[in-house]
Amino acid sequence: MVELLNFEKKYGKRLILKSDEICFEKGRISFLMAPNGAGKTTLLKCITALERYDGEIRISGEKNTDHLRECLVIWDDCPFFNDLSGLKNLLILSEDKMNKSRIKQLALKSFNEELLNRRVKTYSYGQRKKLALVLAEILNPSLLIMDEISNGLDLDSMFDLQDRLRELSAADRTIILTGHQLGFYEKIYDDLYLIKDCKLVKADPSKEKSLEEVYCEEIHHDRA
Repeated sequence: MVELLNFEKKYGKRLILKSDEICFEKGRISFLMAPNGAGKTTLLKCITALERYDGEIRISGEKNTDHLRECLVIWDDCPFFNDLSGLKNLLILSEDKMNKSRIKQLALKSFNEELLNRRVKTYSYGQRKKLALVLAEILNPSLLIMDEISNGLDLDSMFDLQDRLRELSAADRTIILTGHQLGFYEKIYDDLYLIKDCKLVKADPSKEKSLEEVYCEEIHHDRA
């Protein structure tokens, strides 16, 4: 669970984002929807202690940064060690959570052996995303944050990711997603959050409207 209490983020005197009280629940998939430049990535950086802010952010009730050991963030660019193979990256980044044979077994569900042993700098954008998903399965974090994770993935990979995210949320984890391919997120989200006029709010829990309809009514309309 991630709680924001009297949260405020500014750059100089310019307000970027604020929230009196917001909670991203455990065991649910939370989708954060907002236009580019509204502060989505900034919020994720605040949650993961990469940006300073005013107010409090508590994860599992804790205000210190010890919780970050159980947090995995997958950014849009998916940084890896480019001169190392995909398998070598997984072994280094696995934090000894699994032995080599188990890591390789998981990786081979998404990659053939030849590709797995190639340097990551030769990987396509989508292949780097797939490697990041394998790492998420290995680390099994209690807090999983994914920023634009569906970008660059083919349909089969998207279906696979949707299934994996459902499995992870069912295991009592907190999952926060951001992105613009609304059809992908619409099928899996539990709770919807919006950024409107620099304020983070939780949307009506009803799913009678599509995400596109909510976006047009709540965000695009306000910007017109």
